[in-house]
Amino acid sequence: MRILPLTDEEKASIIAGLRSTVPATRLVTLRRLQELTDTRPEVFAYLDAYDKTTLNEILYLLNHIIEYDPDEIIRREAMLALEKIKKALGTKFSVFIPECESCRALIDPGWEYCAKCGAEISKMKFEELKKCKNCGKYIYESWIHCAHCGTKLKEEEEEILRCPNCKRPIQPEWMVCPYCGYRLKRKP
Repeated sequence: MRILPLTDEEKASIIAGLRSTVPATRLVTLRRLQELTDTRPEVFAYLDAYDKTTLNEILYLLNHIIEYDPDEIIRREAMLALEKIKKALGTKFSVFIPECESCRALIDPGWEYCAKCGAEISKMKFEELKKCKNCGKYIYESWIHCAHCGTKLKEEEEEILRCPNCKRPIQPEWMVCPYCGYRLKRKP
Protein backbone atom coordinates (compact mmCIF):
# COMPACT_ATOMS: atom_id res chain seq x y z
CA MET A 1 0.00 0.00 0.00
CA ARG A 2 1.36 3.39 -0.96
CA ILE A 3 0.64 6.23 1.48
CA LEU A 4 0.57 9.84 0.40
CA PRO A 5 1.29 11.69 3.67
CA LEU A 6 0.07 15.16 4.45
CA THR A 7 2.41 17.89 3.28
CA ASP A 8 3.85 20.32 5.79
CA GLU A 9 1.54 22.98 4.34
CA GLU A 10 -1.52 20.75 4.86
CA LYS A 11 -0.50 20.01 8.45
CA ALA A 12 0.12 23.70 9.16
CA SER A 13 -3.22 24.59 7.55
CA ILE A 14 -5.11 22.08 9.72
CA ILE A 15 -3.47 23.31 12.91
CA ALA A 16 -4.00 26.97 11.99
CA GLY A 17 -7.65 26.22 11.12
CA LEU A 18 -8.24 24.51 14.48
CA ARG A 19 -6.59 27.44 16.30
CA SER A 20 -8.53 30.05 14.34
CA THR A 21 -10.79 32.48 16.20
CA VAL A 22 -13.18 32.50 13.22
CA PRO A 23 -15.92 29.89 13.79
CA ALA A 24 -16.41 29.22 10.06
CA THR A 25 -12.70 28.46 9.65
CA ARG A 26 -12.77 26.00 12.56
CA LEU A 27 -15.89 24.35 11.11
CA VAL A 28 -14.37 23.98 7.62
CA THR A 29 -11.17 22.54 9.15
CA LEU A 30 -13.14 20.05 11.25
CA ARG A 31 -15.05 18.88 8.20
CA ARG A 32 -11.77 18.59 6.27
CA LEU A 33 -10.41 16.35 9.05
CA GLN A 34 -13.54 14.20 8.87
CA GLU A 35 -13.17 13.96 5.09
CA LEU A 36 -9.53 12.90 5.49
CA THR A 37 -10.51 10.12 7.91
CA ASP A 38 -13.05 8.85 5.38
CA THR A 39 -10.93 9.11 2.23
CA ARG A 40 -7.34 8.73 3.50
CA PRO A 41 -7.37 7.22 7.02
CA GLU A 42 -3.81 5.96 6.51
CA VAL A 43 -2.44 9.51 6.83
CA PHE A 44 -3.24 9.40 10.55
CA ALA A 45 -1.38 6.12 10.98
CA TYR A 46 1.52 7.74 9.11
CA LEU A 47 1.38 10.76 11.46
CA ASP A 48 1.35 8.40 14.42
CA ALA A 49 4.46 6.63 13.14
CA TYR A 50 6.48 9.57 11.80
CA ASP A 51 5.08 12.87 13.13
CA LYS A 52 3.66 12.33 16.60
CA THR A 53 4.07 16.02 17.41
CA THR A 54 1.59 17.09 14.74
CA LEU A 55 -0.82 14.28 15.60
CA ASN A 56 -0.68 15.17 19.30
CA GLU A 57 -1.25 18.84 18.51
CA ILE A 58 -4.31 17.99 16.37
CA LEU A 59 -5.70 15.75 19.13
CA TYR A 60 -5.01 18.41 21.77
CA LEU A 61 -6.74 21.12 19.72
CA LEU A 62 -9.77 18.88 19.08
CA ASN A 63 -10.08 18.18 22.81
CA HIS A 64 -9.72 21.90 23.55
CA ILE A 65 -12.50 22.74 21.08
CA ILE A 66 -14.74 20.02 22.57
CA GLU A 67 -14.24 21.41 26.07
CA TYR A 68 -14.19 25.17 25.52
CA ASP A 69 -15.75 26.22 22.21
CA PRO A 70 -18.97 28.21 22.80
CA ASP A 71 -20.58 26.96 19.56
CA GLU A 72 -22.45 23.67 20.03
CA ILE A 73 -22.21 22.74 16.33
CA ILE A 74 -18.43 23.20 16.31
CA ARG A 75 -18.10 21.13 19.51
CA ARG A 76 -20.17 18.36 17.91
CA GLU A 77 -18.10 18.42 14.71
CA ALA A 78 -14.91 18.29 16.80
CA MET A 79 -16.26 15.22 18.65
CA LEU A 80 -17.06 13.54 15.33
CA ALA A 81 -13.60 14.35 13.95
CA LEU A 82 -11.91 13.04 17.10
CA GLU A 83 -13.87 9.79 17.04
CA LYS A 84 -13.08 9.27 13.35
CA ILE A 85 -9.37 9.89 13.96
CA LYS A 86 -9.40 7.43 16.87
CA LYS A 87 -11.10 4.88 14.61
CA ALA A 88 -8.49 5.50 11.89
CA LEU A 89 -5.72 4.90 14.45
CA GLY A 90 -7.30 1.62 15.52
CA THR A 91 -6.69 0.03 18.91
CA LYS A 92 -4.19 2.67 19.98
CA PHE A 93 -6.91 4.40 22.00
CA SER A 94 -8.37 1.33 23.66
CA VAL A 95 -7.44 0.82 27.30
CA PHE A 96 -7.90 -2.39 29.25
CA ILE A 97 -9.80 -1.77 32.50
CA PRO A 98 -9.73 -4.85 34.72
CA GLU A 99 -12.81 -6.35 36.35
CA CYS A 100 -12.86 -8.03 39.72
CA GLU A 101 -12.85 -11.83 39.24
CA SER A 102 -15.36 -12.22 42.07
CA CYS A 103 -18.03 -9.58 41.49
CA ARG A 104 -17.19 -8.17 38.00
CA ALA A 105 -16.91 -4.59 39.30
CA LEU A 106 -14.37 -2.36 37.54
CA ILE A 107 -11.18 -2.04 39.56
CA ASP A 108 -8.02 0.03 39.47
CA PRO A 109 -4.67 -1.82 39.49
CA GLY A 110 -3.48 0.76 42.04
CA TRP A 111 -5.93 -0.62 44.60
CA GLU A 112 -5.11 -3.45 46.99
CA TYR A 113 -8.71 -4.72 47.26
CA CYS A 114 -11.93 -4.54 45.23
CA ALA A 115 -14.05 -1.69 46.57
CA LYS A 116 -17.27 -3.68 46.06
CA CYS A 117 -16.52 -7.19 47.39
CA GLY A 118 -13.13 -6.87 49.10
CA ALA A 119 -11.31 -9.46 46.95
CA GLU A 120 -7.52 -9.10 46.93
CA ILE A 121 -6.46 -7.74 43.53
CA SER A 122 -2.89 -9.11 43.59
CA LYS A 123 -4.29 -12.67 43.60
CA MET A 124 -6.29 -12.09 40.41
CA LYS A 125 -4.89 -12.89 36.94
CA PHE A 126 -4.82 -10.20 34.22
CA GLU A 127 -2.75 -11.10 31.16
CA GLU A 128 -3.23 -7.58 29.74
CA LEU A 129 -1.48 -5.91 32.70
CA LYS A 130 2.18 -5.98 33.67
CA LYS A 131 3.48 -6.40 37.19
CA CYS A 132 5.97 -4.22 39.04
CA LYS A 133 9.39 -5.88 39.14
CA ASN A 134 9.90 -4.73 42.72
CA CYS A 135 6.63 -5.57 44.51
CA GLY A 136 4.92 -7.88 41.97
CA LYS A 137 1.63 -5.95 41.95
CA TYR A 138 -0.27 -4.94 38.83
CA ILE A 139 0.63 -1.68 37.07
CA TYR A 140 -0.40 0.24 33.95
CA GLU A 141 2.26 0.71 31.24
CA SER A 142 1.75 4.48 31.38
CA TRP A 143 2.84 4.68 35.02
CA ILE A 144 6.25 6.22 35.66
CA HIS A 145 6.27 5.07 39.32
CA CYS A 146 4.54 2.08 40.91
CA ALA A 147 1.45 3.19 42.87
CA HIS A 148 2.11 0.44 45.42
CA CYS A 149 5.81 0.68 46.30
CA GLY A 150 6.97 3.87 44.53
CA THR A 151 9.61 2.13 42.40
CA LYS A 152 10.57 4.06 39.29
CA LEU A 153 9.21 2.03 36.36
CA LYS A 154 10.57 4.10 33.47
CA GLU A 155 12.19 7.38 32.65
CA GLU A 156 9.95 10.36 32.12
CA GLU A 157 9.33 11.13 28.49
CA GLU A 158 11.79 13.53 26.98
CA GLU A 159 10.94 17.17 26.65
CA ILE A 160 9.10 18.25 23.50
CA LEU A 161 11.27 20.19 21.05
CA ARG A 162 9.77 23.62 20.27
CA CYS A 163 10.36 26.31 17.67
CA PRO A 164 12.36 29.17 19.25
CA ASN A 165 10.17 31.71 17.43
CA CYS A 166 6.52 30.56 17.76
CA LYS A 167 7.05 27.96 20.56
CA ARG A 168 5.01 25.27 18.77
CA PRO A 169 6.14 21.62 18.80
CA ILE A 170 8.58 20.68 16.05
CA GLN A 171 10.40 17.57 14.83
CA PRO A 172 14.21 17.43 15.16
CA GLU A 173 14.70 16.77 11.43
CA TRP A 174 12.79 19.87 10.26
CA MET A 175 14.85 22.61 8.61
CA VAL A 176 12.04 25.21 8.77
CA CYS A 177 9.14 25.60 11.21
CA PRO A 178 5.96 24.80 9.21
CA TYR A 179 3.92 27.09 11.46
CA CYS A 180 5.83 30.36 11.32
CA GLY A 181 8.56 29.82 8.69
CA TYR A 182 11.45 30.29 11.15
CA ARG A 183 14.67 28.66 9.88
CA LEU A 184 15.54 25.97 12.43
CA LYS A 185 18.74 24.68 10.79
CA ARG A 186 21.07 25.65 8.02
CA LYS A 187 21.65 23.19 5.17
CA PRO A 188 24.96 21.34 5.63
